[in-house]
Amino acid sequence: MKNLTTVRNSLFILIVTLFSLNTTANVYRVGANKNYLSPNALYNANVLQNGDTIEIDAANYIGEAALAVWTADNLLIKGVGGKPHLMANGEYIYGKGIWVLKGNNITVENIEFSRATVPDKNGAGIRLDGIGLTVRYCYFHDNENGILTNNVYDGDILIEYSEFGGNGFEDGYSHNLYIGHANKLTFQYNYSHHAKVGHNLKSRANENYILYNRIMDEEEGKSSRLIDLPNGGFSIVMGNLLMQSAVATNINLLGYGLEGLINMASHEIYVINNTFVNRKTTKGLFLDIADGTSITNISNNIFAGYDETIEETSYTFNNNYIDENIENIAFEDEPNFNYQLTVNSPAINFGSNVAVVNGNSLTPNKSYIHPTSFINRVISNGVIDAGAYEYGNNDTPNCGQILPINNDIYGIESYQANEIIANNTINSNADVSFIAASRIQFLEGFTLEQGAELKAYIGACGD
Repeated sequence: MKNLTTVRNSLFILIVTLFSLNTTANVYRVGANKNYLSPNALYNANVLQNGDTIEIDAANYIGEAALAVWTADNLLIKGVGGKPHLMANGEYIYGKGIWVLKGNNITVENIEFSRATVPDKNGAGIRLDGIGLTVRYCYFHDNENGILTNNVYDGDILIEYSEFGGNGFEDGYSHNLYIGHANKLTFQYNYSHHAKVGHNLKSRANENYILYNRIMDEEEGKSSRLIDLPNGGFSIVMGNLLMQSAVATNINLLGYGLEGLINMASHEIYVINNTFVNRKTTKGLFLDIADGTSITNISNNIFAGYDETIEETSYTFNNNYIDENIENIAFEDEPNFNYQLTVNSPAINFGSNVAVVNGNSLTPNKSYIHPTSFINRVISNGVIDAGAYEYGNNDTPNCGQILPINNDIYGIESYQANEIIANNTINSNADVSFIAASRIQFLEGFTLEQGAELKAYIGACGD
């Protein structure tokens, strides 16, 4: 075991270096005992500069107090001490929703957005008017749109470790989240569910990487599609759990190019190692792919339930396990949406190798773990299973894995893995143990608040 003092000394050197690199950025704190009582108060103060950080105390900010327009670039806005809850309750700003992001490349972490409504019926928790966006560890519910972005045909959008539930006006034009014409969307480790008539995920981005998510109607959800990519483009949909309820309002689960193949990227879609479950009793389509799509590769998926597989004439279709009887798949607990495989599942060892495309591996190396997380996917015998899970993988990280820690820690927690990568905040009241077999890596976003206790051990995982 490495001496604990050495780890602390290394950490101290890293933190000093980080502060020296960010001497011009300011931190603005929002809360009952802070200089700014609400996000709206900070917005009205008009003090933010590019690169600043906003820390919002966990509390309920209701009505006008929740509203803000952020115009500076490269802001980091995060909740501390828990998730601050921004409840619009009929109030809105710029006619658009709770927060309007006019700055470029803003990062939003650990915040809850709800009850955004506007006269146009598309009020958003976050409305992106700038270019580029990162959202992590957030929760969007009961808005007309969770996230709604513009059509600038530029910028990359990353959304991860977040939940979207019950968003939509119930008119089919508003969704859990609606990504406009951006350069690239990466949507990973998220839970999107129960969209109200609209889609659980709609994206017009030029490129789409939809990886390791739980996207479901569950028992009573009435969404349209689970995923809608209406303008095509280069898209990888891999490692997702995709479930349509018996009362869903559409007859297909995934749509591609159905409003015209007009994106600038090549119109290629790769649907790899997903688990599709359809509980509808009227036959529709698991996949509705527009004619004219250049490449369609559908491999190593599970298609469970009463549906046709695909509507498209020219495609690669390899090693997909298909059964109209969901029970025959032998999921671990299908009634409760646990689609891990049991020992008797026919999907075990049913997959095959899929070639790399444009530098992107099409062999999944992770699996979604509920809620909004993942584990590494390990292929034990050289033959991949069909679907989003590999039989025998555990539910929790273990000493053979790399464990990224991005969520802020507030209480007593212990993490064990082969390698730990910390890019989070350990808050002042936390008592945390990092136990790693090989190494602990602290990234630029790591912060150890005064009063927090961190015990870091190397060479001890599993001891």
